[in-house]
Amino acid sequence: MQKNDPRREAALRIVETSRLLRAVVEQRLRPHGMTRAQLATLSRLDRQDGLAQHEVADALEVQPIAMVRLVDRLSAQGLVERRTDAADRRINRLFITEAGRKRIADLEGFKADMGAELFDGIGGEDIAQMLRTLDRLHASLRNIQAADAAAPKLRKSGT
Repeated sequence: MQKNDPRREAALRIVETSRLLRAVVEQRLRPHGMTRAQLATLSRLDRQDGLAQHEVADALEVQPIAMVRLVDRLSAQGLVERRTDAADRRINRLFITEAGRKRIADLEGFKADMGAELFDGIGGEDIAQMLRTLDRLHASLRNIQAADAAAPKLRKSGT
């Protein structure tokens, strides 16, 4: 690979942009008394209520112990409630409360403003092309991840 490989530069730019976006969102949410992880948890439950706590942690790529603390905070604010799974008492299911739904609704303006500011000056076709490219990258990464997960199994079986 050449020294200034554009693929490497693109990958680095994606990582840097993602980190910067997370930092800005975190900073902008602070005056609303919310963290990015709390908003992501509430948003996930708003779309898919009753998930197991570990499922939310997996979806948000949060360590289980961090998810426990996160849910503790949301529960203390009356935004989320834990319920024991009827089939397996070891599992906590998470449900967004009416107060949680109201909090999400109150932040719709924040999300709209953030999106408008973030994409200011970027046209619809550019955004559509970016989404197509990101979808292809996402699919490639999923394939790489699946191949990496299968590799130890193949080595173990001797194939």
